[in-house]
Amino acid sequence: MEFIQGAAKLDYKRAESFRHILLEEVDVEFTCMIEQVAITTTCKIVDISPSGISFFTLKEIPESSMLDKMDFSFVLYKKTIQSEGVIRWKKYFAEGLRYGVELEQSERLETLIIEELKLRRKQEVLNNKKK
Repeated sequence: MEFIQGAAKLDYKRAESFRHILLEEVDVEFTCMIEQVAITTTCKIVDISPSGISFFTLKEIPESSMLDKMDFSFVLYKKTIQSEGVIRWKKYFAEGLRYGVELEQSERLETLIIEELKLRRKQEVLNNKKK
């Protein structure tokens, strides 16, 4: 795992016991600035907690772009969740890269993520019972 230069803490880890690994993929759309041009990309969320996400992508994000806040948008269950966030780390895999994002700190955002995760999980359990 490679920590991003300029990150608040070089030993960055989300210090939360509540982290949900998604059973079914969730798209996340994010916008970042690359050479003064806003680029919007869609990739897949790997896990989520009330204060952050990690996502997987095939394309590397330039380190100069990772130092700035990015806009993230995704749907866990029904509501669109929008937040600013900062990439804190990246990890290389044979098939792509995984990035860790610290989302903006907001009680409203954290509550929305938790509520949507509960509804999503309830739906996953119902779907598994039908199989």
